[in-house]
Amino acid sequence: MSATVLNPYRTLSDGLSHIPRPDMRLVFGSAGPNPGAQDLGGGEYSLGTDSDWDPDMHNLTVSCELRNIAELRALFGPGGLASADATLMLALEWTSPDSGWRGLGAPVRLTLHQLSAADAMVTVLLVLPARSIRGIGSLAVQVFLGEPGTEGRGDAGVARLKGARFGPLSRVVRVVVDSDGSLFPVLEESLGQGQALWEMRTAWNDPREEPFTSEYVALVLNRDHELFDQLRDRRDGNARQTPLMRHVLASWVSLLVLSVREDLGPKFDELVFQPVAAVEFASIAEAAVVLVRTGELDTSTPQALFASVQRWLDRRVQSTPAGDAS
Repeated sequence: MSATVLNPYRTLSDGLSHIPRPDMRLVFGSAGPNPGAQDLGGGEYSLGTDSDWDPDMHNLTVSCELRNIAELRALFGPGGLASADATLMLALEWTSPDSGWRGLGAPVRLTLHQLSAADAMVTVLLVLPARSIRGIGSLAVQVFLGEPGTEGRGDAGVARLKGARFGPLSRVVRVVVDSDGSLFPVLEESLGQGQALWEMRTAWNDPREEPFTSEYVALVLNRDHELFDQLRDRRDGNARQTPLMRHVLASWVSLLVLSVREDLGPKFDELVFQPVAAVEFASIAEAAVVLVRTGELDTSTPQALFASVQRWLDRRVQSTPAGDAS
């Protein structure tokens, strides 16, 4: 017997794919230091690079500007999501399996009358408290039904249940919010006092297919280990990496590259020497290849690889004004 639940209403992801989506612009901030957001392209951002912002100590504010919203009139009335006199709600949502936390910002109410008289932009806000986010997460503007209205009762696709979720209005944006790991998928877990300080967790079948996210590969730091607090230097109020953390990262990067190279065989070296148009971390294999290229890593032997990774991370620390290797 199938456990699939069928949505009785139209959804943005499938039923209304023809509706134009508004342009969106994200602005990241904090009550503390600037999180130093970097647009990596392809709908991906990193936070905490060359910045004193720390997700364990500072909150994160996200402002999303939606432009060309007049085109959203198609959401109302026949063939839309809700009746012509209904009220929709737009809210910016954060989801992350890394931190096991979901956050929803204050909703913005939207009616057909407002769209007809509104200017070209709406702003939705989201505030994520300190210690609530870690690793990799996703941001998207979600659409909900506020008030069902009275019109369109004969249309089977029009939602009547208050609070019904229609799906993401905007594209889903991937955000890396770990200042220690930067683009590396880093998790912190309680593994036990008798366990190792860190481990590499893998769950990939083909590194060329699975994405470079903590769902398939991760550096897992053991909170219960006696040296865990020595991974960050908090003396000046900023959780910068210590030499121990750089050593852990060097070991993990070396193990990642060796594991991917073992899986792919000669194909790995071919990928390293292939010309690329842009630096991307789409798949695990591409991430390993980019690391080898960027760090000019010596993969001739495991010993040479480990030494070259350490030299690369040390160079990054020396060239970073804040002293962070991210």
